[in-house]
Amino acid sequence: MVNYKIIDCDSLIHNFNKFKNKKICAMVKANAYGHGQKTIVKLIENSVDGFGVVNVGEGIEVRKLTSKPILICARVHREDLKKCSKHKLEIFVDDEESLLQSVRANLADSLHLKINCGMNRFGVKSEIAAEMIDKILVENDIKLRSICTHFPCTESSKRTLENYQNFMRLRSKISQEAPICFGGSGIAKYPFQFDVLRLGIGMYGYGDSGLLPVMKICSYVSKTFYVDKGEFVGYGTKFRTKKPSKIAVVPVGYGDGLRRNLSGNFDVVIGGKKYHSVGNICMDAFFVLVDENVSEGDKVEVLTDANIFAEKLRTIPYEILTGFSNLRGKTIVETKKT
Repeated sequence: MVNYKIIDCDSLIHNFNKFKNKKICAMVKANAYGHGQKTIVKLIENSVDGFGVVNVGEGIEVRKLTSKPILICARVHREDLKKCSKHKLEIFVDDEESLLQSVRANLADSLHLKINCGMNRFGVKSEIAAEMIDKILVENDIKLRSICTHFPCTESSKRTLENYQNFMRLRSKISQEAPICFGGSGIAKYPFQFDVLRLGIGMYGYGDSGLLPVMKICSYVSKTFYVDKGEFVGYGTKFRTKKPSKIAVVPVGYGDGLRRNLSGNFDVVIGGKKYHSVGNICMDAFFVLVDENVSEGDKVEVLTDANIFAEKLRTIPYEILTGFSNLRGKTIVETKKT
């Protein structure tokens, strides 16, 4: 028996339908947010217009899976530009130097202009810089694939409107017509005019109401045993039994992405019933306080909704999901449709 990720194809389709009024650049960086890059690309290839990754290495791996456009969504070092040309990877430029380097690397037909609307990470930030870039574009007869930005705080309508106004101000300095590409969880709910959505966490079921989690993490009971009152279970002295108890061992640990600071602070489902984890999470396993209904080999639902773990750890579901990128086990794709 092994650990496994369950990818719910029906939930994935449901989430896509929430954004079907836009062209989609599907973000599959960080192993498709922990879901499995190869699995997700193959499932959605016919439903999207392209894919987004964060670096050249990811782009090369995705290129093995699809012939559709692949956009690298972070700054590409000049030494990697030739690889982008070889593997037909599209890139962002955000200043004169990166633009000229890309042209010299024969990438003039693969460029997207990134505008900084308020994230202050990548992107053109001043009108003077935008005008200088426009001059180079005109002189070299370069047609951009898109003009892009990333919204940093879509939960705030006031700040997002300010960001949008910043984008439009800088975009106006670029004389050519080009598709507008927006990214940032939740931007689709705003009435802004744009052509392409870089769809990330929403595709996987988070960031907005009405979306369904796509991935579950499941395992099995590898062993059960009994301990007397007053015995410790696991590393250290975090958990000590208050009465004779039955314990189950589940072979998922922090080596698989189950954060150790969740120790003793989450529930699992076995046979349709919730049971509480106890003791410190090990690298390869954790413990559950169970009853006589639980036996070795029983299926254990470890993660069904990343929001639950995220709230307990005061973090975001992105971090929980990507943490399971290296789960030791296999992936199963499920669908209820026949």
